[in-house]
Amino acid sequence: MPISRTVSGIIYRDDFESIDGWYNDYNVPPGGGSYCWDYGGVVAHGITTGRVGNGAYTYENSQYGTWNPYCSLVKTIPTGSGSAKLRIWHKWAWADGGGGGGHDSYARAFRVISTLQGTPAEYYSTGVDQTHDWALEKLTLTCTGNQLVQIAFGLAGKGGYGTYDQVTCYVDDLCITPSDNVIVAGLIPGQKVEIYRTDTSALVGSATCAAGATGVTIDISSSDYPQQMYVKVYAADSVTLLDTTSSTEIVGGDTWEWYPPGGTLSMSLDVAIIYRSAATGTPKTCNVTANLKTPAGANYAGATIHFTTTRGTVSPASDVTDANGNAETALTSTTHGIAVVKAVWLGDATVPACSAYIVVHVFYEAEAGDSSKKFQFFCEGIEYAYVGGRYSINEIGAPNNFEVEIPEWVSTITPNGFVDIYRLGVKEFHGILKRIKRGLSDSPRVSLSGPDVSILLKDSVIDTKIYAAKTPQYIIDDLLTSFPCGITAGSLGANATSLTITLDTETLDKAIPRICDMVGWKYRVTLTRTLDFAESFSGGTSSAAFTEGVDIFSIDRDIDYNPVANYIRMRGTAPASSSTKLDGAKIQEQGLHQAAAFNKSIVNQTTLDAACQAYLDMRKAEQETTPFEAKDSYTPGTFGPEDYITITSATVGMSGTYQIRKIERDLADPYLAKFDLVNRTKEYWELDQQYRRMTKDASV
Repeated sequence: MPISRTVSGIIYRDDFESIDGWYNDYNVPPGGGSYCWDYGGVVAHGITTGRVGNGAYTYENSQYGTWNPYCSLVKTIPTGSGSAKLRIWHKWAWADGGGGGGHDSYARAFRVISTLQGTPAEYYSTGVDQTHDWALEKLTLTCTGNQLVQIAFGLAGKGGYGTYDQVTCYVDDLCITPSDNVIVAGLIPGQKVEIYRTDTSALVGSATCAAGATGVTIDISSSDYPQQMYVKVYAADSVTLLDTTSSTEIVGGDTWEWYPPGGTLSMSLDVAIIYRSAATGTPKTCNVTANLKTPAGANYAGATIHFTTTRGTVSPASDVTDANGNAETALTSTTHGIAVVKAVWLGDATVPACSAYIVVHVFYEAEAGDSSKKFQFFCEGIEYAYVGGRYSINEIGAPNNFEVEIPEWVSTITPNGFVDIYRLGVKEFHGILKRIKRGLSDSPRVSLSGPDVSILLKDSVIDTKIYAAKTPQYIIDDLLTSFPCGITAGSLGANATSLTITLDTETLDKAIPRICDMVGWKYRVTLTRTLDFAESFSGGTSSAAFTEGVDIFSIDRDIDYNPVANYIRMRGTAPASSSTKLDGAKIQEQGLHQAAAFNKSIVNQTTLDAACQAYLDMRKAEQETTPFEAKDSYTPGTFGPEDYITITSATVGMSGTYQIRKIERDLADPYLAKFDLVNRTKEYWELDQQYRRMTKDASV
């Protein structure tokens, strides 16, 4: 079970394998001034074995004087503001140089000085002992920003002229942290946490999560740190051990979080969008269900599931699973944004501890389309002013995207929030805010962009699911139910093909296209976050007509004969040897263009003939695309992708009905549209899917 560090407590650390970044400074006592008449100097060099065996540094100081001269290692360390904990190991030895000076209470061999707003403050000083073995010093610094930290050492005894003393000082393992406390988060009230030293297995500290809390704070000041330690996490009974971490370095100021694994707990909800409590829109409550199963897959009753949320309130905070393994809670919120609801089972001898998460969008207010406005841009139920932008809609399986520029940054904008764009009061785009671009050159303008809502299918990972002789619509419906992502099943067409398939550790946006490919059907995600599944989404003929010189501004017709083949020779596997299909009319029109194809999986001659004919149908017609720009004065909803519109353009030789594949709109003008048209009902990729379906059916 994972427990991981989310915040490192180390502000600064130095093991003194070198003194890079440090410099020597002589005679810098607290309060300024000079303490010595003369001094010998400082020699700094590494030694091979320090306190922890990784090297330390030795500093030698020889001096004359009647007061206490200091020779310091100095470095500016960004400690930030507030209290900080400094720990350092050191040892020293000195020799009396004679001359009658002697040693007395003024003699000091080690001190740490920090400059606070230009005024030196002494935090530690020690020593009249002639020798001092390795010792750990623990200091508390009061910081106001970047601190000038001095490790000062060296002295002369108080006496007359001619005194000569020599001090050798060793330092190792300097560590500065914001506190001596370690925080462990992600807990349920009643859970106990213990921290142990790895080398001795001695208990350093422990704490129990209090009622209403989600974590504990443990004081580790009694132990040396940084230190290899490990953490034990217990269930709410403070007895059942849930997790023991591997040994790792822990310091004061660390924050760790306990994450119960995914396990056999899953979550579902009745609505993906609710409204804050002060909104007029409804619903204002989302009912969340957590289902717990045994490792064998049976519903597990009598287990207490704990609920928390990142936004709003869940009530009750815990519930006991019923005979179906379900525990329930309800989410409400006074603020808008994204709420992540978490469910935790602390585990027992039958079902190990596990957790699950689900996302609910809390809208500020219900969206209202306004036909008097050219466009409207909403994010999480808030309408924002815009400077410009664009969006596209299509039904060919390609991602739809939007990009909208707003006049300035607004703190209420929600990253990963739902985005809706209305044209003349009618919603035409539904997506998710995934990118925010802000820059000095564009300031204060901000660019917001993202994909359509189908990206939600990427947010859910499938555990192992085995389907035996199930229809594709059954599998798709079960996937969307078992692995909720905010998209639900819509119109799922009846496909009689029986599929046997194993899905394991892949996202929904990978699994669902796999299923569609196996049968040659398509899927689409609608503006209401439902997923439709059908053989084709081709629309009907609309009343819209566009004419050159009237409402067509620009048009380009691109006819590509490169992929054309009107004579196909396909080879299969014995006893089916080969099949030949041709289109005589196309040969006379286009000339003879032959192509070869292979399908080793087909052994039946009838099936091979059908596959060869499908491949011919796919290749015999030229590929034609027609982008054009036109004035669109039709009521929103008159046409859409897959529908047919009438085009008349003598310049490019077009007169008749053509199918829309893509519509792109610019937020500058609701009556301007860019279209991509195709020259036939089924494009190359659709026929390719049809061909695959036929060969797949043959294999089945």
